[in-house]
Amino acid sequence: MVDKAPSAQGSTSEEDAAASRSLPRFGGFPIEDATRHLSNFYAGAKPDERTVTFFRTTRALVVAARRWRKLANDKVRSVGQSMARWETMYLLACARDDLSQRELAQLIGVEGPTMAHMLNTLERDGLIERAQSQVDRRVVHNRITEKGLAATRDIMAITNDLRADILRDIPPEKLAIALEVLEQVHARLDDYC
Repeated sequence: MVDKAPSAQGSTSEEDAAASRSLPRFGGFPIEDATRHLSNFYAGAKPDERTVTFFRTTRALVVAARRWRKLANDKVRSVGQSMARWETMYLLACARDDLSQRELAQLIGVEGPTMAHMLNTLERDGLIERAQSQVDRRVVHNRITEKGLAATRDIMAITNDLRADILRDIPPEKLAIALEVLEQVHARLDDYC
């Protein structure tokens, strides 16, 4: 539970809540609470500044990704979809060639059985077509259908509006730096994954 500061004389709980929301936040907590949480975890044996920066950076990435995914899922549910479905359909919509289950699983970063379940569901819903390879019968090629393209576009329209709302007040030069840093992180992750 988040610690609450005592109310200022004469302020209401609504005013306190509004003031709390206006503070810089990290994963739902005011930043100073997130910093205190890390100090509490290390029980006074604070690690060096580099370790703290690395931790806070990766934690910020994970928390932002989770919160984005939940918010986006809540929004695209209105068209009967999810971000997991969109991610698979988007890759198929953008691919020059059909993609196999293995290729899709690797691109998305999920296990084979998880991807198999997703592809079966998308096929059942008429969003993709699946065909066995003529070269290797063990391989199944996947391609997006017109219905799948329409669903992918619907989801993209919803998430484009959401992205614009979330990122609108961040200066373009800061977004460019954030994107450059994230691309470097992805390149390093490729060395490990």
